Amino acid sequence: MTESLLILLRRVLTSEYGGLRRRLARRFGSVEFASEVLHDAWIHLDRLGEGVSGAGVRNPTAYLYRIALNIAADHKRGDQRRLLRSEVDLLCWQVQQELDPAHIAEARSELKALVLALDELPERRRAIFIAARLEELPYQAVAERHGVTVRIVDREVRAAFAHFSKVIDKTQVPRRGPRPAKSWEGSD
Repeated sequence: MTESLLILLRRVLTSEYGGLRRRLARRFGSVEFASEVLHDAWIHLDRLGEGVSGAGVRNPTAYLYRIALNIAADHKRGDQRRLLRSEVDLLCWQVQQELDPAHIAEARSELKALVLALDELPERRRAIFIAARLEELPYQAVAERHGVTVRIVDREVRAAFAHFSKVIDKTQVPRRGPRPAKSWEGSD
């Protein structure tokens, strides 16, 4: 950008500032946002460099308005990528929990207990569990691999989880599929 064009555009921006701000405020619904965009446009003029020649700018006011619209679009895209304060707080809390030495030690201890518990499983149950949960094969594929039914695969996986639950003193066993119907025996 030539020095004279830069001076011209800054002079036009200064003289037409009120009109440009009103147009942008109407378009975006905020006078503050319009002022911020025009401020960024002033700064942007320095960064344009040699990319624009004086012959390419026939209407300096329209040219400045287009720059402002592009800057506003960039701001809007940036706003969409920003996290909410609550999301940032949640991420910080999760990182703190993951890095807590006590939490790490407890997780390592639990992992060791689960590895030992996995070794305690009968061979077929261990193989079915590894195929279904660690290799993440569909139950049908696991059943075909081991020559059993899908129902047996489900039963073996649940039995493995029940064993793990006892080992690490957990009461809930992860389930796959719908819960069984409640038994109403003994109720009158």
